[in-house]
Amino acid sequence: MTAMSSVKVEVEGAIATVRFDRGGKANALDHAMIDALETAARELSLNPDVSVIVLAGTPKIFAAGVDLKDQRLWDPQGPAVARHLAMNAGVRMSTAWRRLPQIVIAALEGPAIGGGAILALCADFRVMAEDAYLRFPEVRLGMTLGWGGLPLLTERVGAGRAKRILCCDETIGADEALTLGLADRTVAAGATLDAAREWANAIAEIPPMSLRMTKSAIDAHARRNWAEGAEGDQFLLAKLLAEGGGGA
Repeated sequence: MTAMSSVKVEVEGAIATVRFDRGGKANALDHAMIDALETAARELSLNPDVSVIVLAGTPKIFAAGVDLKDQRLWDPQGPAVARHLAMNAGVRMSTAWRRLPQIVIAALEGPAIGGGAILALCADFRVMAEDAYLRFPEVRLGMTLGWGGLPLLTERVGAGRAKRILCCDETIGADEALTLGLADRTVAAGATLDAAREWANAIAEIPPMSLRMTKSAIDAHARRNWAEGAEGDQFLLAKLLAEGGGGA
């Protein structure tokens, strides 16, 4: 499967469905797919006819984190500016999804890990399969939670619980995610895409301008420091890697 075909966008009326699928490798996010997801979000942001976007991975897995074997995400031999651009690809992608003016519903089947879980948190709502789960293993791997994920997670579960989830590398199943506010609805395995589309159709009946204005106002209040957190995380990670202290 080519980079261009790994992300499919279908628009039907006021609903857009974005599906990303590498065709294997646990649907881990590599540089090409991150770039394609960012492009899809930016193009949809300019579509005045779309009110709701449904985001889905494969029928069995949302995304098992970042493909750490893809050196294009680190560019270890490149100059400082090139490395900075490469390492912030995920920030640009998550920012594009978080700042979409339309309502975004993520349909989660199977695991959503690391960068995949952060991408899910960028959505406004999440529909999780009963056997799906979220996990943020970055701290155990010697990294901070980047891509703006730290403020997004803390915003939803509170500071104390966010520390526990990250520092104890907890796996959060669908029922617990629903209780914590990390999921909005749970459905049977294999049914998330249909459930998300049904929800999207109901939301799309609301006047689109009021939807956009309401989302914008709430996000502006709730996420004032979102960008600062994302940039700070990535700068620290870049410095640690440059000094050979990635496990610090």
